[in-house]
Amino acid sequence: MISQVALFSLVANMAAAHILDIPTRIGEVIALPEASVITGSVDFGNKEFDRGHKCDTDDDTGSQNAVFVLQDGASISNVIIGTDALEGVHCLGSCTLTNVWFRDVCEDAISVLGTGDALIVGGGATNAIDKVVQHNGPGTVTIRDYTIVNAGKLYRSCGDCTNNSKKSPRKVIVENVKAFGLTSDLIGINPNFGDSATISGSCGQTKEVCADYQGVDKGNGKSQRLNTKQSCNGPQGKLEKLPECDAAEAPTATVTASNTPVYNATVPLPTLTVSTATTSSTPVANVTVPFPTLSVSTLITKTSAIATPTQ
Repeated sequence: MISQVALFSLVANMAAAHILDIPTRIGEVIALPEASVITGSVDFGNKEFDRGHKCDTDDDTGSQNAVFVLQDGASISNVIIGTDALEGVHCLGSCTLTNVWFRDVCEDAISVLGTGDALIVGGGATNAIDKVVQHNGPGTVTIRDYTIVNAGKLYRSCGDCTNNSKKSPRKVIVENVKAFGLTSDLIGINPNFGDSATISGSCGQTKEVCADYQGVDKGNGKSQRLNTKQSCNGPQGKLEKLPECDAAEAPTATVTASNTPVYNATVPLPTLTVSTATTSSTPVANVTVPFPTLSVSTLITKTSAIATPTQ
């Protein structure tokens, strides 16, 4: 009989995780020999691209290592950026990204480098140790209906770029973002350079929602985090924490004993009660565990328990 303690630990650990629901890739992963320069509008039909180079540094390695470089006014849609790439998408001016997914972010997922506005709609990113969106040029970045999982920040206005003050101000608008497992603030801006953030309709788990930093020009020290939110605006800009995402969005869990379903549940609440069972289907114990947005399929036999997350 499986130990109820072992089952509790297994299910609780799986339930604490979140998995980005990336669309199914069409075809094989395409490893580009060099950055693909995009002009105009391109719909990739959910193909997946990378550069065939594993992430072995968290330094900014430049546009030559990006998967896509978008010229001013370019747009891309319905594409997956794979795991083997040092850089993701670089925008040299105004750009639009629609349903662009990042499977495993290395340095930054999206770098907005030039003058102009960037629109990021749909899509998502996971496993960004630092940030998802790096904003280096003057203009407005709008992030709408986006999902971020296991990352540092969603957005950071560059803290110490060359001629940073002259490449400002920068604005960010965040609408309907879902954030899970962030280790830092959702948004970081430099109010001393005129930056501002407007945040609304978002949910999830972050350190704080928005934070002010002291922007500096390169060579003038480190950009320090401030204890203010003076340029954090919108209904959620000055909140300490985002509200939890709607529990009704949580996927289902299935628990079986000896291949016979014991418990099937669509989980509308943040907790789930699981009955451990022997192969004779005699209930042994009830375990209540936290159960956020995760699909778990658990097979219980006399000697083993298997939990498999599904995308």
